[in-house]
Amino acid sequence: MTKIFFHALIALIFFSCETQYEYWNISKFNMDETALKNEEEVKIIYTSRGPDYNQDLKYYVHLIAISQESGDTVNILSTGVHGLTKKDEHKVFNYFNENSLVSKLNQMNSDELNNIESFDKIKNIEPKIEYQLINKVARDPKFDDIADNNYPTVIGLIGTVSMIEE
Repeated sequence: MTKIFFHALIALIFFSCETQYEYWNISKFNMDETALKNEEEVKIIYTSRGPDYNQDLKYYVHLIAISQESGDTVNILSTGVHGLTKKDEHKVFNYFNENSLVSKLNQMNSDELNNIESFDKIKNIEPKIEYQLINKVARDPKFDDIADNNYPTVIGLIGTVSMIEE
């Protein structure tokens, strides 16, 4: 009996630690492509993360950011799983819209990147992701108190811009 109880307790602990993701339809969000400018600085205050690495681009990860320019709070829907940690809570990121060069380059694999011959060819890269076909947004119901909001929403990704000294 003690052995059965012990195994049941271990199973309960194991399954209670796993986050149960659900999805919202993208129509829930207040889409406004003017809410952030390309390369605008933001601080991330929330990320839904996702149930996996989203390699098949089946859903958006939901981020909530504060614009460092306007002070506005904005939702960002991104196909990237950013690996944000507690250490990033005071870090300033840049927002890149879905049509930016950074977003297009981010969709390429290393072979494709190595085959770029000149800057002129970079400008003509077509995006691989058909953003309009993605209609699910990952959500962790435990955080609906912050995630369920009416903030303006943009699609894109976050990263940092840094100058290279020569």
